[in-house]
Amino acid sequence: MVTKAKTASNKKKQSKKTSTTSRNKIKTGNKPGPTTERIDAKKWAKLFDAEIKAKNFDEALKMVHEVRGIKRWQKLNLLSSIAAHQKDLKLCEDYMRQAIRESDCGSAVKRNLAALLVSQGKMAEGLPFCQTAYKEDPNDLKALQLFLNCLLDLGQGEHVLKVCKDAVKKFPDDKSVLIAKASALRSTSQVEEADKEIEILIEKFPEEPVVHRLKADLLGDSDSRSAIKYYDTALDLSKKMHGIYDPAVQWNMSLHLLRTRDFERGWPAWEQGFHKVVGTMGRNLPPRVRNLPRVDSLKKIDKNKWTLVVAEQGIGDQILFLTVMQDFIKDHGKVLYVCEPRLHPIIERSFKGLEIACPGITFDWEQSTVHKNGYLPLGSLPGMYIKNVEDFKKYRKPFLQANGHKYKKYRDYLKKLANGKPVIGFSWKGGYWAIQRKTKALLLDNWKAIFEKDALFVNLQYGDVKEDLEILRKNGLNIVDFSKVDYRQDLDDWLSIASACDGIISISTALVHFAGAVGQKVALIMPEKQGPWILGLNDSESIAYKNVRIYRREKGENMSDLVDRVASLIIT
Repeated sequence: MVTKAKTASNKKKQSKKTSTTSRNKIKTGNKPGPTTERIDAKKWAKLFDAEIKAKNFDEALKMVHEVRGIKRWQKLNLLSSIAAHQKDLKLCEDYMRQAIRESDCGSAVKRNLAALLVSQGKMAEGLPFCQTAYKEDPNDLKALQLFLNCLLDLGQGEHVLKVCKDAVKKFPDDKSVLIAKASALRSTSQVEEADKEIEILIEKFPEEPVVHRLKADLLGDSDSRSAIKYYDTALDLSKKMHGIYDPAVQWNMSLHLLRTRDFERGWPAWEQGFHKVVGTMGRNLPPRVRNLPRVDSLKKIDKNKWTLVVAEQGIGDQILFLTVMQDFIKDHGKVLYVCEPRLHPIIERSFKGLEIACPGITFDWEQSTVHKNGYLPLGSLPGMYIKNVEDFKKYRKPFLQANGHKYKKYRDYLKKLANGKPVIGFSWKGGYWAIQRKTKALLLDNWKAIFEKDALFVNLQYGDVKEDLEILRKNGLNIVDFSKVDYRQDLDDWLSIASACDGIISISTALVHFAGAVGQKVALIMPEKQGPWILGLNDSESIAYKNVRIYRREKGENMSDLVDRVASLIIT
């Protein structure tokens, strides 16, 4: 009895010991051989990684399905890893999304999902996941880096600075955090502070290409030629470090190359805007379109087959890129132009031989049985025909047509109101990003010199400007406002009203492109030294539109002086 009791007690102790030591063991399936043994978690992970590395995906999948003792989210995470290595990103994402729905899911999976989405340029989708991951684990540097990159890409500089306030204390020597802070200072127009931070970064990380790119970006707001030198340094360093020229650097640099009229280098760099590392700040097209061949890579074009041209970037840029469309049609025959419906009546009226469709067509285009050559982004058309300034000037003739009936209606109405006075349209703000707004805005106070002139003024500013107009009226200006016309959506009416004026005074916005493309007289006022690349460095007239004149501040002038000078020249 004593012996039996001791034996039972020993067995109990042994059992307890086994259970304790096996907490870090992974149970496998019931197959004979080694798979029936309890395997150490680290050993199992090593075996799993070996199968992945060897591309034995079936074996890796088998291991995941046979393993026991792990949580559902862990199994889903392993499956997502297999899918990722198989380059099935859709399946990988699906497994990750299933995993994060588990209540006990770790923050690392959310971070990995964010990283997956960011790698595909889906910054807005990735943002909440990396934000949550960082919130759940503030020591997760990778989650923090993703979070900051998403915020920067989405133009949330102020939010970046708030996050960096604590992050810099926690990770004082982390390069990516310091770069994010400097980038945010620039994006929020804190130029001096940004410059100080960047200089420190250059001294601390002289071989880091991103730091030199950041310096170039900052200089580029006022001095493109100096910026290009830093971009070149960044490119050389990226080549040295990674073996390739950084596409993001090339894209940022392209705007300055084009501004300085270096089209030979500018257009190829411009094409890097589609690279995934550029993100939402670059050039974007529907994924299915990209699966077709680009027509500029084809040796021969069959004019009996369709060529798809897909619109991109802002509405003003789209008009600018259409400059060469008529020649493109001649060279390519059957052309289908995909653009927003609000542009359709204008495009249909202005370009003979051009078929028009809504963006939704791209979802079926790849699989359609329609005979096609391929596609081309709209912004790539100018690079095919414009090699220098003189080439650009060849296309300075009007190429858009206003609606004749609408034009007459608005023209007659405005002439009657004017009673012999000149009819002047004006626009004072535009752009979405903070840095753009700096070069695309003119405070209403600066317009006083114009409003003192004896003329009829017409509001051509898109967006909600009720408060601005009320301020003007309180100051004695009875401005004509077609409030029932939505200038963002009713582009056909907007173009007709702009055409019906005797002239237009505006900062750089989409209005200039529309008005310039119909041959309207435009006085373009530049609040800052540099504006969009199309305006060049010191151009006094547009290279794209014949009747657009550019007015910049002269030495010693403030903005009111500039506006006064323009008013005296334009309104007589």
